[in-house]
Amino acid sequence: MTLLSPWWLLLGLLAPVVYFGLPAYRQSDIAVRASFFQKIVNTTGKQAQKSSFVPRSNKIQKASLIVAWCVLVLCAAQPVLLGNKVVQQKTARDLMVALDLSKSMNKEDFPIENGQLSSRWEALQGLMQKFAANREGDRLGLIAFGTGAYLQVPFTDQPSTWTQVVESLSTEIAGPATAIGDAIGLSIRAFDGSSAPQKVLILVTDGSDTSSQLPPIEAAKVAKTRDVKIYTIAMGNPATQDDNAKVDVDTLKQVSALTGGKSFLAMNKGALDAVLVQINQIEQSHYQQSSYQPYIYLYPYILMTLIGYYFVMWFGLSVYEWKARRSNA
Repeated sequence: MTLLSPWWLLLGLLAPVVYFGLPAYRQSDIAVRASFFQKIVNTTGKQAQKSSFVPRSNKIQKASLIVAWCVLVLCAAQPVLLGNKVVQQKTARDLMVALDLSKSMNKEDFPIENGQLSSRWEALQGLMQKFAANREGDRLGLIAFGTGAYLQVPFTDQPSTWTQVVESLSTEIAGPATAIGDAIGLSIRAFDGSSAPQKVLILVTDGSDTSSQLPPIEAAKVAKTRDVKIYTIAMGNPATQDDNAKVDVDTLKQVSALTGGKSFLAMNKGALDAVLVQINQIEQSHYQQSSYQPYIYLYPYILMTLIGYYFVMWFGLSVYEWKARRSNA
């Protein structure tokens, strides 16, 4: 138990100051008026004077008064019963992930283990599952983009929910083209409602911008003014002769450089996993920790006990006085 306002205990000194410093309360006694009062005074030779007495309480009443005053002073000091300490973690960063779901992500040319090939999207899904598992303390958001960009998950501190949405996505649901600039612009709007001190966008694509209303470089300039850092991951071989599957590494590098982020190239699953490790090292999960200790106010229970005691004492003294009067009668 502890006191929230211990300085109120000084109020306890007020009672002895009043008791010893102020005169006692005097109560006049009952008198009988008599028309011959002056004759009695002349006969007895005594002088008439005012008469009064100081009411006296018994020992039980005195003790109860002292206890009641001490209890009231204690209640004013707000006694509380402390509970177990509760530790809370508050996220300090909002992290948005923008995934390219254009038609080219269906191509099964992404090398995985043992020389086998996987579609780019399947490889990316596996990476995102690992990524979410290591983001304790961050709020994650998700944007899917193709011909257009669409917010799939607002910022959430539930990585399992975020992962489930990623697993449910499929290519071309946002259209066959690639709108990198629009994805950046949508993420900026998503960050407008964020109060986190750190804002990070991870953008993954296997192509070049073909359908954005806002060019990627211009979008990156706007992101810089909003303190949004952008990391880009280019999937695929930039030297491929297939113009429809060629990733625009130069533009992605400029986007990252403008905002203070980094650009990565992942040409196979091993490189993709290495990119994940680098991002986790650069942008480590971050959160602010706070704690508080709940407590229960005790003064209601103390006052109810005092009231109950006074009721019992009043009843006991009333019975005692009734018996005393009956005996005298």
